[in-house]
Amino acid sequence: MAPLSKKMGAASRVASEFVAPTPSSVSNSSKTTLKGTALPGTTYCQYLGSLATKLDRMAQIPKLIVESAASCVLSSSKYARTAHLKSILIRSIKAILVLIGLLAFSVYVLPPHRTPLVVLCKFFPEMTSQLRQLGINFVPNAALAETPIDVLLPHLNGAAKISTEDFDVNESVDVGSDAVAEYKIVSARSHLRALTTAVDLYNAGQPAQMHDALDFLVLDVVLPNIHRDRSLVSLEQLVYYDLMRERGGYFPFIHWDTDWLQFPEADGFQIWYLLEENDEEGGNMFMVKTDDLRDDDPSVRYLPTKTGGIIKTLHDINSPENPLKLFSSVNDSGLEFQYLDMHAGDCLIFSKRTLHMSDPRPFLAGKPRKRLALNFRVIVRDKEEDTIPFWPGHVVQKLSPMHSSLKYWALKQAKQTKQGLRNLIRVSVSRFDMLDPLKSPW
Repeated sequence: MAPLSKKMGAASRVASEFVAPTPSSVSNSSKTTLKGTALPGTTYCQYLGSLATKLDRMAQIPKLIVESAASCVLSSSKYARTAHLKSILIRSIKAILVLIGLLAFSVYVLPPHRTPLVVLCKFFPEMTSQLRQLGINFVPNAALAETPIDVLLPHLNGAAKISTEDFDVNESVDVGSDAVAEYKIVSARSHLRALTTAVDLYNAGQPAQMHDALDFLVLDVVLPNIHRDRSLVSLEQLVYYDLMRERGGYFPFIHWDTDWLQFPEADGFQIWYLLEENDEEGGNMFMVKTDDLRDDDPSVRYLPTKTGGIIKTLHDINSPENPLKLFSSVNDSGLEFQYLDMHAGDCLIFSKRTLHMSDPRPFLAGKPRKRLALNFRVIVRDKEEDTIPFWPGHVVQKLSPMHSSLKYWALKQAKQTKQGLRNLIRVSVSRFDMLDPLKSPW
C-alpha cells in the first residue's frame, strides 16, 4: 500500500486536472482545429474522451482518501496486533513451562492419588475413560512390535474351542489361593442389558447402577458356580478390584495377573464378561494350561523367543526380562491353548492362578476390534473378617490414584492398629473401595 502523502498527492492532481473549460480555451481549441487536419467531429470526440477520463479520476478521489485512511488505521492496528500476539505468545510459553513443571512435580514427587489426574477423573470422567482406552489400545501396538508372536500362531489357530456347553452345570470353580487353571464359562445373557447401561453411566461418573449390576450378576450367576474349601462363598465376603471396560485385546501374552501379588495368600478369582463380540470369528481370549505352572509360583509370563522357544519370566513391570526357565519350543513348555468361543452375555469365571492371553489375531490382520469386555477381580475375605492381607511394595501402586491411595490407607491403618511397617498389613476395605483404579474413597 502506497504511503499516505503519495495518495493524497494523487488525489490533489486528479482534482486539479478536472477544471471547467473557459470560452477562450474553447475558442483557441476551435482555431487550432481549423488550422489542423483533424475533423471537428474528431475534436469533439477527443473532448468527450478527455472529460470521461477526468470524471473517472474524480470518482477515484473518495476511494483514494478511504484507502489512505485505512492505511493509517491498519498500519496502527497491525502494530498493535503484533504486540498483542507477542504478549500472548510469551504468556503461553510461560504457562506451558509451568504446566511441564507441575507435571514433573506430580510424577516424581507427589503420589498418584494427589496429582492433577485425580481432579481430571473427578470432573471429566468421560474424557478420563477415553484416555484410558487410548492407553489400553497402545499396549498391543508397543508390545507386539518387539515380540515374535508368530511363534504361537500355529498353536492359536489349531486351539480347541470351548463354550458354555463344555462345562457341567454342577461343576464349580475353586477360588482358593493355590488353585491352578480353574475356570468355567456360564451363560448370563439376562444381565447383558443392565450391565451395558451400567457401563455407560459408569463412564459418565455415575457408579451406583454399576454397583447394583455387579452385585446382581455375582449373586445370580457367579456365587452358585464357585467354591472355597468345598464351601460356599457369600456376597459379604467379597471385595471387587480394578474394573476395566476394555475394547479389543489389550494384553496378548500368556500370563496370570501380577496384581494378585499385592494380596499374598488371599483367595480370589476373576470375572470376564463379554458385552460386545466381534463381527467376525476370533478376538476373545485363550486359556492356557501347562504342568509347569505350580501352585506356589509367583505371577509369571511365558514369552516366545525369536528362535522358537519359550521363556518363563516373572510378570514384573520393572524386570520383564528376568527368566525363571527356558524351553526349546512351545511343545517343550507343555503349553496347551483353548479358545473361548464366547458370545455377548457369556461370563467367564477363573481362579487367579490361571494362564490366559488376549487373542492377537484380529490385531495382526489389521481388522477392527469391536469386542468389548467387562473385567474385574474379586478378593474373598475370610468369614467374619473385614480385612484383607496387603503388601505395600508392589510397583503397580505407583500407577493409579486408587492403588496409591490404597497403599497410604494401609500404612495409616498399620500405624493406628500398631502393626508397624511390616511386609504384610491387614487393611480394612469394603466391597467397592477398590473397584475404580482412577478414583479412591480414602
